Amino acid sequence: MSTPDLVIRKQLLIDQSSNVSFNLLNLNCWPLWNKFANRILSEHQGQLQQLQRFDLHRIMAQQLIEDLWQVSMIRSSDEPCFTELRLNWVGQRINGRTSALAIQRLVVEITVLETENGGVEISAWWEISKLGRLLRFGRRLATAIVTQLFDDLVKHGTDEYQQIYQNE
Repeated sequence: MSTPDLVIRKQLLIDQSSNVSFNLLNLNCWPLWNKFANRILSEHQGQLQQLQRFDLHRIMAQQLIEDLWQVSMIRSSDEPCFTELRLNWVGQRINGRTSALAIQRLVVEITVLETENGGVEISAWWEISKLGRLLRFGRRLATAIVTQLFDDLVKHGTDEYQQIYQNE
């Protein structure tokens, strides 16, 4: 891929990074750490799978907003201990109507390094429509989506939610 349009990093403790990896790859944990989404809709629960599609749902100003994503790649290793997840943004709908047309393509790659001096890094690539560039809101919208995902992941994704789902 080319140079990312946005890169955000945060150093975390090893335990926090481990929790982030688990919570990121377990779709059942997403509503617990992702404050942007009240509900998740997907054909499969539990562990994310390559090519899986899922929708993040939230209500704002009495309108249903759906962010549509597809998992394009999942990689992990034990030496060094890391997890990498690439998500393609499929689009956004408000009350069933397509919106956010300023973004033509958005790819988000999340890397979690579970070692000393490790942490979370999110890289994002996007293409903005001509109208989005002209009105100067496409880049802001793409940045806001990625930043919200990162903020939720490092603030709430570091908690240990795995106990909840392992005991059920």
